[in-house]
Amino acid sequence: MQTRRTLWLLALLSPCTLAGHGLLNSFSDLQWLPAPGRTPDQWNYRLDWWQEKSALLVAGDNAARFTLCLDYMREKLAEAEAMVAKSDTEAARVAMQNYRAYLDQALALLDAAPKQPAARARLTLTHALLEHQYMLSVDYPDLPVGPRTVLTALMEELNKRYMAVRAQLPDGDAQALFFKEEEVRWSWEMARRAGEVPP
Repeated sequence: MQTRRTLWLLALLSPCTLAGHGLLNSFSDLQWLPAPGRTPDQWNYRLDWWQEKSALLVAGDNAARFTLCLDYMREKLAEAEAMVAKSDTEAARVAMQNYRAYLDQALALLDAAPKQPAARARLTLTHALLEHQYMLSVDYPDLPVGPRTVLTALMEELNKRYMAVRAQLPDGDAQALFFKEEEVRWSWEMARRAGEVPP
């Protein structure tokens, strides 16, 4: 009886309370973005690009290439945030463009993979895209007001790309993402409110 009453009370709580820094934090085990190494405002940034391309070429198989793409996406996101923090929006756009390139490559690898490995990798990618949105939403209020608008555009794009990948998941896997989705939605809503300039 007590268990049933507890479940009933939880059901009455809004998703925002459950998923948004209330009773639960769906990203409690999140590994945050790495410190940026070379960034697009540095003269030797293209060395990173060559090294990354070389690593992808010599990777043992497509599964290894997919994992590398996810790693590189995290790096590019960290670079983009670092450039926004320095108010260098052009350099931030370069990092974002490279992020998109690795996301596109990861998706292409999924399309070429056998059915079962592709299904597992697609779920991994949906989790990664949710994590990236969440980290952007948390860091957003601490970034310079003007330059961070480039991240607003990226956030909107990531949500669309996420929804497209999510649509290919089995119903059970998609439904299991509910709390993380609500956490992202709540966190981004709070970030945007915190960024509003009072009249």
